[in-house]
Amino acid sequence: MARYKNPKSPAKLKQQIVLPTCKLDSNLVLLPGIIYNVTFSRFKAAALLYRYKDLVSQVSIINNLLNEYEFNPSKDSDSVEEDDMVTSPITISKVAVEGIEQFFKYEAAFKNSQGLVSEKDIAEVAPSNEFDWLTLAIKPNLEKIKEPSNAQIDPTEHNSVVTIARIVGIVDDTTNIKLTLQAITRGLKIAPKKKTRPNEQLLEVDWSSDIPELRRHFKSLKDSSLDLFKVIDKFIVDYRQALSINSANGNKSNLQITKPGSRYKGANGSSQKPGDLLTLNPLANALYLQLAGSKDFSKAFLSLQKLYGQFASDENLKVDTKSYLRLLDLTCGILPFPNHEKLKLLHKISIDDRGNELINMINQLIKIFDTLDGNNSFVNHWFYNEATNIQKANVVANQLKSIRLLLEGMTNKTRPISNRGNIKSFNNSENGNNNKTNGSGITSRRPKSNEDGGEVYDEEDDDEEDDELRAITNFIKYKLPNITTLSPDSKRLIIKDFKRIRASSQSPGGGGNSDFHVIRNYLEIVMDIPWDKYVTKFKSNKDIDLNFAKKQLDDDHYGLEHVKKRLIQYLVVLKLLGINAEKQISDFRKENQVPSPSSSGSNLATQNSLVPASSIVIANNDETSFAHKQAQNKVKTSIKESNIENQTNQSIQVTKYNKSPIIMLAGPPGTGKTSLAKSIASSLGRNFQRISLGGVKDESEIRGHRRTYVGAMPGLIIQALRKSRSMNPVILLDEIDKVIGGSSGVNKFNGDPSAALLEVLDPEQNTSFIDHYLGFPVDLSQVIFICTANEPHNLTRPLLDRLEMIEVSAYDYNEKLIIGRKYLLPRQVKRNGFPASDRIEEFVNIDDASMKKIIVDYTREAGVRNLERKLGTICRFKAVEYCEGLSGKSFYNPNVEEADLPKYLGIPYSSGDFSSIETTISNNSRVGIVNGLSYNSDGSGSVLVFETIGFDKRVGNPNSSNTGCSLVMTGRLGEVLMESGKIGLTFIKSLIYKNLIQAKEQPDDKYLIEKFNNLELNLHVPMGSISKDGPSAGITMATSFLSVILDKPVPADVAMTGEITLRGLVLPIGGVKEKMMGAHLNGNIRRMIVPRENRKDLIEEFSRSVEEAGDVVDSNLMNELLKDNEEADFKMDKVEKFYLKRYGIQIFYAREFYDVMKILWGEDDLLTKPKSNRILEYHL
Repeated sequence: MARYKNPKSPAKLKQQIVLPTCKLDSNLVLLPGIIYNVTFSRFKAAALLYRYKDLVSQVSIINNLLNEYEFNPSKDSDSVEEDDMVTSPITISKVAVEGIEQFFKYEAAFKNSQGLVSEKDIAEVAPSNEFDWLTLAIKPNLEKIKEPSNAQIDPTEHNSVVTIARIVGIVDDTTNIKLTLQAITRGLKIAPKKKTRPNEQLLEVDWSSDIPELRRHFKSLKDSSLDLFKVIDKFIVDYRQALSINSANGNKSNLQITKPGSRYKGANGSSQKPGDLLTLNPLANALYLQLAGSKDFSKAFLSLQKLYGQFASDENLKVDTKSYLRLLDLTCGILPFPNHEKLKLLHKISIDDRGNELINMINQLIKIFDTLDGNNSFVNHWFYNEATNIQKANVVANQLKSIRLLLEGMTNKTRPISNRGNIKSFNNSENGNNNKTNGSGITSRRPKSNEDGGEVYDEEDDDEEDDELRAITNFIKYKLPNITTLSPDSKRLIIKDFKRIRASSQSPGGGGNSDFHVIRNYLEIVMDIPWDKYVTKFKSNKDIDLNFAKKQLDDDHYGLEHVKKRLIQYLVVLKLLGINAEKQISDFRKENQVPSPSSSGSNLATQNSLVPASSIVIANNDETSFAHKQAQNKVKTSIKESNIENQTNQSIQVTKYNKSPIIMLAGPPGTGKTSLAKSIASSLGRNFQRISLGGVKDESEIRGHRRTYVGAMPGLIIQALRKSRSMNPVILLDEIDKVIGGSSGVNKFNGDPSAALLEVLDPEQNTSFIDHYLGFPVDLSQVIFICTANEPHNLTRPLLDRLEMIEVSAYDYNEKLIIGRKYLLPRQVKRNGFPASDRIEEFVNIDDASMKKIIVDYTREAGVRNLERKLGTICRFKAVEYCEGLSGKSFYNPNVEEADLPKYLGIPYSSGDFSSIETTISNNSRVGIVNGLSYNSDGSGSVLVFETIGFDKRVGNPNSSNTGCSLVMTGRLGEVLMESGKIGLTFIKSLIYKNLIQAKEQPDDKYLIEKFNNLELNLHVPMGSISKDGPSAGITMATSFLSVILDKPVPADVAMTGEITLRGLVLPIGGVKEKMMGAHLNGNIRRMIVPRENRKDLIEEFSRSVEEAGDVVDSNLMNELLKDNEEADFKMDKVEKFYLKRYGIQIFYAREFYDVMKILWGEDDLLTKPKSNRILEYHL
């Protein structure tokens, strides 16, 4: 819309542009050429800067301020009234952005007319600094500017000119925002051909600089200004002299009552002059405060004098048009002219009229100073030469009385009685006799209450509010009565605190006391909580797209079907509740005869527009009577209909029937627990907040501090709600097992944070969670809490009982292969600077063999965190090669082969797993060497070799016979593991003493007994630096002992795990899947012995693996497998075939130790009486 006219002729620089507008709250008039520091409330400054948020996104102080508030701009921006732009601001239009850019170019062209900018750069000039975009048109607030007769300015005469300014600085003093505005030029409002937004205006800017008879105009201005400067200097000297005379009189009164022309002796005997009454003149005090009461004004006044002094001292110095125009505005802006005079000068578009107006203002101000000097001389002469002592005393008494009345008027903010006594709204008849009038006509009021018994804030109590309390006042008046999740008692407490802070702000001390700031901070935090705000991706619960949510979860994570299934179930419940709620709400409306929202809104507007003629209404200071009455009716109507809104608000009421799940993802590090929580929030369309609980040792970090403490703040839960800007976010409680309990001696005074989490994580209790700082219950039932833990059994039993635990087990290398190719490698390619493309093979291509080698040989983990690091290392190497290929130094090959891995990743890890297949020169029989299976602390499994060597004590020492079998165990074994070894040896001893086993070439029945009693056994588990513990190696150690006693080698391709009892029963253990993967990765294991009771775990893992592979599990098949598993000898081997095909391991089951012996050696003649002395089977 801007028209750029030939910048080569600056005398014709004119433009029409659209700029954003802003009306000041004060009576300040901005004149071009001056920099102003204007203080805004935080809310209004945020509303103003929000309009430029797309243009100043890199300014941190603006971003921090905007993050404090959440604005909801109207979609129909053209229909919003200008007054509503403060509470619902919208970003500036495209036309306004173009206007700012064109204004910047014209400004540069105007500077170029003085040779400051080259003509070559004009076409290329554009806002380079983000503050250059903060250009706006400042409209004076005509309602605040008064004439001397206390009349308002006529808007028809002084509403056509604005000041175009730019924000050049922002200062945040934690209470208010100070904006530094540089006033640039005037802008004339013109009627637009096309409709513009309410907060934007079409302006005409005249950059003309052609002034005829410039020297004559400037000479008149200079002469008048220099005369005024002389008068001002004389006034300041006289005033300061009067102050010095009065202060020199010591402790005596400044108004000395002496005889005319006489001098008096001071306390030290020196002669002193009588006082000067100039300091008692209100006009003199007002002028002196404006001229010398501010350092900024004194500095500006001296600068103005120097400017005029330069031209007065050098007659040859020529003044140009730009300097003349600047002097006009500077003179008016700096000198103590009233605002209504400055407003008149601002509206003088013609330069001749502007100069004449300023000269008239200067001459009038000179006349005021001359009159003041004459009046002061007259008063001093009368007071000290002609007045009697009684007259002097009356003058002093009247002065003191006037001062006292003035001070009372400044500190007393009570309203006139007429504003209270005669106001009686017609709505009072509906609410009963709440207001009673006494005989004097003054209305005596009591606190109002709604139908629920909660106190309601009365709008009539705050016609005038400070800017710093206006945002809180609006929250109390308009939002608090409509909050459905707060009880009436909670609202009453909030209103009570608000009345305390309002009374404190109106006290003579103002808001300077500590109680004021404490309560204000408290109410600001309460106001910042997103009450009744629920964020979701779907329009309503009945519109939830289950397929979309499932696809989102699948795209973000591979596998983990049991977690995804639980979330889909939660969404299905919400969808069904939403479908049923629509019918329930319609039935409720019919039963209670509640109109639809549209019809009720129209009826409300009709009622508010009907004001009975009999009611007497007196307008307030800043709003019309109709607006005041409309606001009252709006609050009262919202209170009456609060119960109906509770029943008809579908988005809130429906979800209350369903408690959000509280899930704990338990598993080893790096398995995607944290990222899965983010994916859950993304699929549900909810905001996500992460709370790290590692190392939390104070209960107040969860529940907050009480307001009585200095620096008190709410707890982590309430802070997460404030940051998420919704009441139904997904909150991740990360590392909940790392919470430090408060039962120890160090933390016994801080409370137990895990105990504080009991209320948060209980769906039956968190509907009324009380934070110590807030002091009233907050509903957390719609928050989805997701906890993560590596060792869930470290949690206390009550806390673990409240959590729905879902185990996230370790990945096998097949799953890692898919995860690495589908998720990790594309992410690392993108993070390391390669161009965005759907075909990452063009930049980094790792084949399956290389990927498998990275997984097996270069990582040792249950998760994929180190795998992603290795892939990132490869991508960085390939990024260097890619850059060299772009420069033409070499040809870029994206393929990564197995032979290239040492170049990128170095030497592979040495394999810590070895099995009994390794032999030595000293012992190659493999007797006593058995492969066990372990579950490691990082969530992975591995093969653990048990080595046993036996010595006959009688060799070399014939006298030491039948001394009993001795056992030595080494390898940093734990107490439970050593007990399992002793139990296994005792069981083998019982078999031998009962003569239940026999060896080949056994001469008699006492052969094994004598051999056992004279045997010294030494059991060692390699990797002695690693601690080992647990009962799952019981059958492994018993087999190792039996192998030495019978001198029978154990097959090297067999690994086993299971707990043994003294009766020889094999009990179930944990971590079967991880141990199976460890045996598979070892490469030498082909058979695996597990307890018979662990077959149920393998069936569960089988069904989960089938689901993660994308196949549908047949429910009939699962039932058949479980039913068949109840039989002693199962017949369906589908599970065993699945694992044999997937891992190449054949699974065998053992109910008792005899099953282990049979699987290993396959000889039925090991037991002498297998039928009669069969070991009792163990049944769970």
